[in-house]
Formats: sequence, C-alpha cells, structure tokens
Amino acid sequence: MKRIIILIVTFILVFTLSACKDTGSSSEDNVVYVTVYPMQFLVEAIAGDKVIVKRVPRSSGHQISIDWFPKEIIDMIESDLLFYIHGGLDNYIEDTKDSTLKGGDVTFVDMSKFISYNQVCFSHDHEGETTTLVSGCDAGELSDDPHFWLDPVKMLEAANVVKEKLIIEFPENQELFSNNFIELSASLEKLHDDYNIMSDLVTKPIMTTTMLFTYYHERYNIEIHPISTSLHTTQDIATDFIEFTNEALENDLDYIIFEKNANSPTGDKILEEINKTKPEASKLYLHGLGNLTREEFEEGKNYIIIMYDNLETLNKATK
Repeated sequence: MKRIIILIVTFILVFTLSACKDTGSSSEDNVVYVTVYPMQFLVEAIAGDKVIVKRVPRSSGHQISIDWFPKEIIDMIESDLLFYIHGGLDNYIEDTKDSTLKGGDVTFVDMSKFISYNQVCFSHDHEGETTTLVSGCDAGELSDDPHFWLDPVKMLEAANVVKEKLIIEFPENQELFSNNFIELSASLEKLHDDYNIMSDLVTKPIMTTTMLFTYYHERYNIEIHPISTSLHTTQDIATDFIEFTNEALENDLDYIIFEKNANSPTGDKILEEINKTKPEASKLYLHGLGNLTREEFEEGKNYIIIMYDNLETLNKATK
C-alpha cells in the first residue's frame, strides 16, 4: 500500500513539474545522477560547471534496497542522465528504472554495457595458493568485478562513454566536453604509465583483506592473496586464518593490506599471528574509491590523488 501511494504521488508531481517546466535551459537545469564516486569524478572533470552532479540518494556503492522519498524520485526522473554500474553494486537502479523510476526524462546509462568487467572467483588449493582470476574456476563460481575504476585504462574507456553521453544530451557544450576529455585523458594515461613503472619492480605478492583489488592483478600482474571471498564487504573466515598466516610468512610479507575505511577482524587476527614471528609486520591501506568520506572531500582528495596514494602503498608492499 505504501508503494502504491508513493507511485501515485510521484505521478502527480511528475505531471505538475512537466507542465510547469520552463522551456529555457541553464547549467542549473542540467542534472546528472551517479551511484558511485568515480562516475562523479568523470562527469565533473568533463562537464565542468555545465552540469550539476548528484549522488543517487543514500547510495552506498554496494547493492542495497532503497525506499526513496517521492521528492527524491522526482528529482531523479526529471534529471538528464543517470550513470550506474550494475555488477552487484547498484542493482536497485536496474530493478526500479522500469517501475519506480519510469515516466520521466532521465536517460539511464548502464556502464556494464560499455566496459568489460573482470570476471573473478576465489579458490584455495592444497598448496595454499589463492586464485582470483578466471583460470581454475568453475563457471558457476565466476562473478563480475565492477570496480573497473581501479584500472586507469578502463577508467579512460569510461571517460569516453561519459563524454559521448554528455555530448548527446548537451550538444551545445561539445567543444568544452571534448577539450576537458583530452585533459583528463592525459592525466589517466600518466597514471597508467606510473603504475606500469611500479609493476616492473614488483618482487613479492600482496595479501589483502578483500577481493576488491583484482584489477591490479589483471592490468599490472601483481599477485594478490585475498583473505575475503567478497568484493564488497570483508567476511570473517576464522577457520583459515592459520593458513593465511603461513602464506604471509612463507612469502616474507611485511604488510597486510586493508581496505581504507573498512574493518576486517580476520585481517587483524592474521596480522596478530604474523607479529608473533615477525613483529615488524604492519598494516597498509588501499582505497576502493567507490565512495569518499566527507573528510576526504574536505581535504581535497579526488580520484587521481587517491590512486597515487594506492600506488604508494603498492610500491611499498611489493618490494
């Protein structure tokens, strides 16, 4: 009953706003919604002040179910573009775009139709070797890893998609979008080059608390030993912590890499066990970049800066 009432109110508001909408247009009228921070970064970098970028209300970057307020629904369906990732991160958009979010002017852009996501699985053989790629996995064990933005090359592909969609929606700004894209491309290409320099000097694998960072393996050939079987959250697997501890010691790892802004009790336990033999072992952090905290925004952090922070972590952990 609640959903029916919301849909009725939404329909009335859409009809009213459409009838009253000014035929003129300004930058304030150009609104683009995104579900994760990397898409926000791309739209802002390419569109500049020609659009207003908004996050889908209460989106966390993980798959969740959302009951939006009617005003929030109206704002989204009366916007111009809505970029979403799919692949388990924001399936609530796919689930609602033909129902709750139907009937407005917004154009939905599913990035999974334009970017080839890595397929990953998790296996642990008798030798203690972890595998995070397609090889050695049954078809039923595979899942898409939608965190393409951890790969600067795929981020550049996504930037091109954003540019083209913006030009279609706002053709009067084509020259600005194209020029901004060229500038952004140079930054992403340099980022990729700097990661390549790091990859040439890798001497040891890394152990991470999550499978979130498989793109670093695929693009830069870093051997990754993930503790968790999850892409989106860390999960305790306490029965295996001794095996992971032995792996870390056998590979002479100086660090366990945690996801920034996330907890891993199992990772803490493994590090505690490692410290019994290797007291100098410690934590490092990699940022998943799906979301930035308020503090990170206030500090002026952005995609490029944090990717270089991640590069510094990888440089330290793989030597």
